[in-house]
Amino acid sequence: MQSRWDGVLTPEQKAWCDARDIALAYDPLQIGWVIADIDSTCLRSTPATPLSWKVKTPGLLNFRRWQPSDVPAYMRLLSDPEVWQHMYEAWPGTLTQALARDLIDISGLSDHHDVLAVTLDAQPIGQMRLAFGADASSSDTAEISYWLGRDYWGRGLGRDLVHRATRRAFADHAWLYRLVAFVHPENVASAKCLRAAGYHDRGHRDDGWQCFVIYRDT
Repeated sequence: MQSRWDGVLTPEQKAWCDARDIALAYDPLQIGWVIADIDSTCLRSTPATPLSWKVKTPGLLNFRRWQPSDVPAYMRLLSDPEVWQHMYEAWPGTLTQALARDLIDISGLSDHHDVLAVTLDAQPIGQMRLAFGADASSSDTAEISYWLGRDYWGRGLGRDLVHRATRRAFADHAWLYRLVAFVHPENVASAKCLRAAGYHDRGHRDDGWQCFVIYRDT
């Protein structure tokens, strides 16, 4: 007998299940029909289909310092003008090795910010940054910003990044009470990620950028 975990159903198996009113569901991961009920089974094909569809559990996003060995990945990620489209800074052009090395070095030298590479399966795919002193009237506030390489857009990773980066910020900095984020008015995806992570809209700056805020333990 075959369960939903044994792979997608063959046309013959699907017909067999349909004839017996066994509920089916389309599984986008396996790209085919499977048994809807976890505990249900249907007649297995002979020979059994190899479990070639099985994949590893998707890796979790993580954070670490940029390293000199990251220069090639850093160049590849930030040489894409699309990644810069909604940043404060203008695209500097295709990054050279020297510029990439300098930017990585700078990211770890200053005490006015905290910069971490975002990794997936131990490979850099983006960045998070906390800028301290973002609000001169509030010493317990930092500005959070982030970016992902274009190859990783549209996969739900941005939402996970914001959620994890927010938790990491509060965990690493006990004095931190409030995080603010500023979003380009056309960056709808980033605004959605912030709202999903619990950030609240706080209007717009004079330049039109949206303002979002979240507090510790909210």
